[in-house]
Amino acid sequence: MPGAQGKSASKAPCAWWIGALAILPMAIGCPGPSRPVGIKPAPAARSVRDIRVLLGVSRSTVRLRVPGKYTIRTCQGRILTRGAGLPWSIVSGGAGIELGGRQVGDARIEIVPEPGGVVVVSRVTRSGWSVARQYGGDLRLLAQGDGAVKVINVVDVETYVAGVLPGELYPGFSRESFRTQAIAARTYALYEMSTTSRVDYDVTAGEGSQVYEGASDTAVYREACAAVKYTRGMVCTWTSSAGERIFCTFFSSACGGTTQSVSDGKSMHNIPPLAGGVRCDYCRIAKGEAYRWKPRSIRTAELMSRLTERYPEAAKLGRLRDVRVLRRTAGGRARLISLVGETGRTMQLPGENFRLAVGSRVMRSTNCRICLDGDSLVFEDGKGFGHGMGLCQWGMEGQARLGRTAAQILRHYYPQSHLTRAY
Repeated sequence: MPGAQGKSASKAPCAWWIGALAILPMAIGCPGPSRPVGIKPAPAARSVRDIRVLLGVSRSTVRLRVPGKYTIRTCQGRILTRGAGLPWSIVSGGAGIELGGRQVGDARIEIVPEPGGVVVVSRVTRSGWSVARQYGGDLRLLAQGDGAVKVINVVDVETYVAGVLPGELYPGFSRESFRTQAIAARTYALYEMSTTSRVDYDVTAGEGSQVYEGASDTAVYREACAAVKYTRGMVCTWTSSAGERIFCTFFSSACGGTTQSVSDGKSMHNIPPLAGGVRCDYCRIAKGEAYRWKPRSIRTAELMSRLTERYPEAAKLGRLRDVRVLRRTAGGRARLISLVGETGRTMQLPGENFRLAVGSRVMRSTNCRICLDGDSLVFEDGKGFGHGMGLCQWGMEGQARLGRTAAQILRHYYPQSHLTRAY
């Protein structure tokens, strides 16, 4: 889905000082195809570690193949086997990892294609096997003991960002939008890598982090690769009292006219780049129902089922009797929502938490009117698509069409931020 609908990070937005990466200030603008004027490259030894992307958890519903030469090894580096072309094989796990019904190693293995090679992965859907996607880097398979297997792509950050852009942008977006998104996506990835408490992976491949589609032989992927190469190593930073820091570069499809403060949308403290209140008339160009959307509804029984799945205490409400917006932001978004059940019990949820529980395709933003109509909850007068924090992607495209650079666009949506070369 083009446009992240809601970033899941809930850490303090200024948790990583990237002095260790030898950051260098960058002038506004991106004047050169290989290296912006006045920017010195960081030493080669200062490269960042690979990012670990969770593609999914398999219970005999994922298959893979390797078109070229490959090595299978333990995660400690001990080689288990080598081959020249691995055919489609179902992934399963128990005491060890099985490929196509044959055990190939212990509970933690890596499939390493030859340099420049890929691992191709497909999963089961309701209509059969999904479109096969290609992933550079290594594929790590971790058996979970219950038959499930975590499927993790371990890849360098630049290749990862190139795989993110086709999943987060519309193919028709301008070159400058691709460059802008590349910088925001790289910053977000490095922030997640530096603050995650997860043991096995850094980010997921879906909207909970950034939509990651791997590599492909398409025009949009080639455009993404060009944007990543042009902006290599560039990140967004802000000047805190402790020095220059990166931050969580939230973005969404369309803000609907005004960006939202991170403290209104998440359990996070405000910093200047994420304080919200940025006026944006540029996302009016958005296609479909990204800027304004038609009324949508959900049956209250289905709503309570979704709420209870995320928040078990919601079951105590019984049938839903009323929904009230207790507090709205300065921009008109529902900030705090109260649910009233037939038992007389009430439950309060932050607006963004409620939206994600309802479903981001039903309640497309919290900038709407909510009313109970019989057995359905109705959302009307909706504006925007997504959480509205940070970068507005359709607004980014609107500004790019007016000739503004990536640096100018990023500074507009992340006030008081700078572009910095991290490596």
